[in-house]
Amino acid sequence: MHSDRGQGDYEEYTRKRDDITTAIINSKASKKLIIAGPGTGKSYLFQQICKRRSEEGDTKILALSFINELVDDLARDLSQLAEVKTLHSFALGNVHSNQKMFLHLGKVIERDYAISFGNEVDFNRIFCNLIDAEEELKFYSERRRYYNYFSPNCSVYTLIKMFEDNENRIPEYSLILIDEYQDFNKLESRLLFFLSGNSPVVIVGDDDQSLYEFKYADPADIRSKYSSGDYETFGLPYCTRCTKVIIDAFGKLIETAISKGYLQDRASKDFIYYPSEKKDRLSATYPRIILKRNMYQGVLAYNIDKDIQEVFDPSADHMPTVLIICPLRKQIEFVEKGLRARGYKNIDASKKDEYDAVMEGFILLQNNSSCNLAWRMLFEAECNRNGTSDRFEQVMKESFKLNTPFRDLLEVDERRIIRKEKCIT
Repeated sequence: MHSDRGQGDYEEYTRKRDDITTAIINSKASKKLIIAGPGTGKSYLFQQICKRRSEEGDTKILALSFINELVDDLARDLSQLAEVKTLHSFALGNVHSNQKMFLHLGKVIERDYAISFGNEVDFNRIFCNLIDAEEELKFYSERRRYYNYFSPNCSVYTLIKMFEDNENRIPEYSLILIDEYQDFNKLESRLLFFLSGNSPVVIVGDDDQSLYEFKYADPADIRSKYSSGDYETFGLPYCTRCTKVIIDAFGKLIETAISKGYLQDRASKDFIYYPSEKKDRLSATYPRIILKRNMYQGVLAYNIDKDIQEVFDPSADHMPTVLIICPLRKQIEFVEKGLRARGYKNIDASKKDEYDAVMEGFILLQNNSSCNLAWRMLFEAECNRNGTSDRFEQVMKESFKLNTPFRDLLEVDERRIIRKEKCIT
């Protein structure tokens, strides 16, 4: 199968795509919502919006996303055109310019709470869903001050409370760009509510790509904004990333899901194959998606390797990027081991949600020899190692009552053991 499209056809698609970009840039609406699927030119749109604003003398532009990897991409794409931050770093900078963040502080304080009250609490759920839990939040605030750190969610929550108390503290920008809005939760959306009260906003997202249920993200929010009438809405329909078979398969999947009664609240949108000479050639070369069934775990790595060899052109000037999705952590480890045995070295199968408390503790201690958080983490690890968890809980309860530096609550020998392990003086 070969494309019978000519240069004029390609130029027509380019014109259609550029017309959409121009309409968004020229819109005078103070609130814009753009539904943008994968590979539809979101980064290019952001660049063009920022360039136009810069030409008009608007230089105070803020771009926000929610994870560091996305922020790194945005910072590269927007270069010097905008201030690019994660929501959490933006919040922390506005709460306290000299305060530091510890990603796992919430888990530490959950353990503190369990020791203090004898029952468990999920602070992530409380923060992300803006749950009114006065006693739990009071405890969290006291321990956060004791440790002298913020957690990501706590920084956003604190800034929201500051804005609620005094709206004059809400900063103003010539424009705020919000990326991947479908993955915002109630906490993060509340922050946007305050920011958009003082500044024009452009929100970009796609309710079909809402993946972060663990942080209580809900696509209902972007769908609600899409249908509210408060935002001028646009779509970026042309996908330049995928071949035609993938676009067609996605369309069929959505069509089937809707026919079966699913996705009834989905934001209506087009997702259209964007032709080019290169993509047409690839689409003709790979016109089908092949599904392999009943594959045993022992041959997963073998088959992945085989398929890569069949698809990858060894004369190409770049290496392929392959995404492997597994339902179980054990399966990921098994596939990783098998691929490394076949010579694959550049594999990222890191455990994103896990951390080494001992290593983190020593890093904190090296930066601050009296850090309460560091001593608390390292002492818990030492007590767990030598079977004296009762002693850890005893010291923890003393820290609740006395608010004494954690290091001073330990016996001389206990401090010496921790110092000796990393030669901390």
